[in-house]
Amino acid sequence: MTEDTLNSRDLPVLRAVVDIYEESGSYLTRASAIERRTGLEEEVQRALRRLNSQPSFFEKVVDASGGQIIMVGPPNGDALRVAGAWPSPENQLRRLISALEGAADDDARAPEERSKFRQAASYLGSFATQVAISALGGAGGNVISG
Repeated sequence: MTEDTLNSRDLPVLRAVVDIYEESGSYLTRASAIERRTGLEEEVQRALRRLNSQPSFFEKVVDASGGQIIMVGPPNGDALRVAGAWPSPENQLRRLISALEGAADDDARAPEERSKFRQAASYLGSFATQVAISALGGAGGNVISG
């Protein structure tokens, strides 16, 4: 998949599925609703087939004869992360490092305390990154990459 296909077709379709699911709470989302939401009528079927490839981003897919996907079930955790609706472990780690750096720059804190915050941010930003991401739930996760 090219970066252009990801950004112009697959990601908007995935975000539409997530948005519709969040708004409606319905277990199944119709392909026709995704088409209306995205305006990508001809492209939605290709995107849904791609997003349903191994591993699938949906808990369930209902298809008609001829391989036409007519409904998709709830988006899974990988789908939510890719669509930006659920933070990835990497994003959580970046937010934690940023908070530690902010605390290190806080002049109201004692110099020793600021030094410890700076040191913790430095550790998490360097060699401890993979350990922290694994601890936050990123070990072995599958996401679309560009």
